[in-house]
Amino acid sequence: MPTQSKQLKHNNMKNLKIFIFLTLTSTLLLSQGHIDNPFLWKVTKNRQEFYLFGTMHLQVPELQILPKTLVKVIKISDTVYTEIPMDISTQRHASSLVIRGDNQKLKDIIPTQLYKDIIWYLYKVNPKLSVSLFDKMKIWGVSSSLSSLKMQLKYPHLRAIDKVIYDYAKSKRKRVLGIETIDEQLGIMDKFTQQEQIIALEQAMIQLNGKRDYINELKGFYLNGDSKKLISFIESMMFQIPKHNRLEEKFMTLLLYQRNLIMAKRIDLIIKNSSKKNYLFAFGVMHFLGKKSVNEYLKSYGYSVVRVNHQ
Repeated sequence: MPTQSKQLKHNNMKNLKIFIFLTLTSTLLLSQGHIDNPFLWKVTKNRQEFYLFGTMHLQVPELQILPKTLVKVIKISDTVYTEIPMDISTQRHASSLVIRGDNQKLKDIIPTQLYKDIIWYLYKVNPKLSVSLFDKMKIWGVSSSLSSLKMQLKYPHLRAIDKVIYDYAKSKRKRVLGIETIDEQLGIMDKFTQQEQIIALEQAMIQLNGKRDYINELKGFYLNGDSKKLISFIESMMFQIPKHNRLEEKFMTLLLYQRNLIMAKRIDLIIKNSSKKNYLFAFGVMHFLGKKSVNEYLKSYGYSVVRVNHQ
């Protein structure tokens, strides 16, 4: 009996040490990086004023701490808009939209070599992972899931910065809404044919099975706030195959340009209807950069859009 008691105390102490170690490690991770130059814009028209903030949909430690300038903006805002509502019910509904409605398995609808590439990638990430996890997913859902898999496994408890913003705004009793519905956003992906989705998945696997660390590069450009390098990097990740130029154009039109126009129109309507309220609109950073961006459309509506200097 005394031996069991000593063993129990030993195990408890061991577990406590592990807990302390993990806690300290997490704290260190969260303090190692930060957003050096936030993608934050001040938008004005006459006496109206609101802010835009570009996010990055990555679950990494460096994006868990909001920039001080953004925190100030959230505090003075009456309402914060993210791309979609980020409540639990929306997340659950999103999961249902990724599921196919047939009885086929993934290996039945994609090329054999592509299926093998996925198996190989999963094995490299974690030998215990099974491709059966993706059997019922739509092909575009498989591409999205595989692209973020490493980060999700490495930092399972971390949130994308969009969710950090949502949670912080809620804690400050701000009204938090989505500029799009989840059905609108994910419904766009269903506009691509099965063959188009397969091509996109093939390109994703080429990048994921390559030696280049795209996620780390992307994160670096974002943290530094370098819009030119970020745009150049995104363009370098496109298909790069002449025969796929038409599909690339379709991707850009549906996923970016058309959504940017809708976002800008909705922002303009919100501001016109509630000019005395303060707003923050936080979307993926690419919605605010380059041609046919939200910023460009807002300028065409008579707004002044100026990047806020880091303080």
